[in-house]
Amino acid sequence: MNFPYSPLARPQRGAHGIEKGVVIVNRCDELCEAVPHLKDYFYLVERRGWFGMNKERNADIKLVDDPTTMEETRKKFPHAIPLVLADGDFVDTDLFHPLNIPKIYTGIQIAAWPAFKRHELFVRAAALLPQERFIKFGHFWQKSRWFDRNSEAVRRRKIIRLAHRLHASIDFPGEADASEVNRLVNTAKMGILTSEHEGLSRFKMECLSADIPVLVPEDAGPATTRHINEKTGMLFKPTPEDLAEAIRYVEDHLGSFSPRAYVLEKTGMKNSLVMLRGALQILAKKDGSDRSYEEIKWDGRNERFVWTKEEALEDIKKAMNSFS
Repeated sequence: MNFPYSPLARPQRGAHGIEKGVVIVNRCDELCEAVPHLKDYFYLVERRGWFGMNKERNADIKLVDDPTTMEETRKKFPHAIPLVLADGDFVDTDLFHPLNIPKIYTGIQIAAWPAFKRHELFVRAAALLPQERFIKFGHFWQKSRWFDRNSEAVRRRKIIRLAHRLHASIDFPGEADASEVNRLVNTAKMGILTSEHEGLSRFKMECLSADIPVLVPEDAGPATTRHINEKTGMLFKPTPEDLAEAIRYVEDHLGSFSPRAYVLEKTGMKNSLVMLRGALQILAKKDGSDRSYEEIKWDGRNERFVWTKEEALEDIKKAMNSFS
């Protein structure tokens, strides 16, 4: 079993005893069962994607991706501090930024290859715009109950065959690291998201940070449509025809969007870390500590995560044992 887990700060000794460290983790309750006395050493930040309410009882701070659950979250977990933040809100606006390079693609999509990403919707819309050029790529996830590398490869080949059969002008490059993602995003005029529910919405926020507007289906959940407005992009009905029409509209009105300015003002790593540090300082003050947590930094990407249970437990216990 895996613990999607990321350490943000280590516990340290203070004038009044242990000043707690910080971890972001998906399954706080399960981790607390596996590591007794964990909360004596760490504040737990519950990370959640998709949609619905964060339900972990042991979370000290809840990153509420779906703002429609905020009121219920406050009532059900009055001891926790809820923040309307998700992984995408921690996008690094220094890494993802505009580049002065040619826009050779009308639109870009970055998505893993499972069916719920609605890849065919993207391909069929592109086929309705044969004069336009698009780029689409994703990555293979490690084997889990949601993703399997072999089946992902099969789905990718199926989508590529569909694009060829429909004569859609789409380039399908391989995987890319974060800096290459920024370059590729900058080669497009807009980002195109087709998922009904997007897990972490990083692609959307990376496009916006690069000053690229994003199209998002209107039937997507609140966590996915969040941050999409007249400054940042457009919602569309999830049909090939409506997506094609939205692409034409955004291309004709690119000058009316200002997505990076919106991100810099409303969200992004710098703003989101201020909110997270503020919540941690509230918790620390209750425990008699004046720790500021200025050292914490997180860009919301999975590369910072320890994915196996064994690695997570070893890492946490090592930090705790240093105080014994």
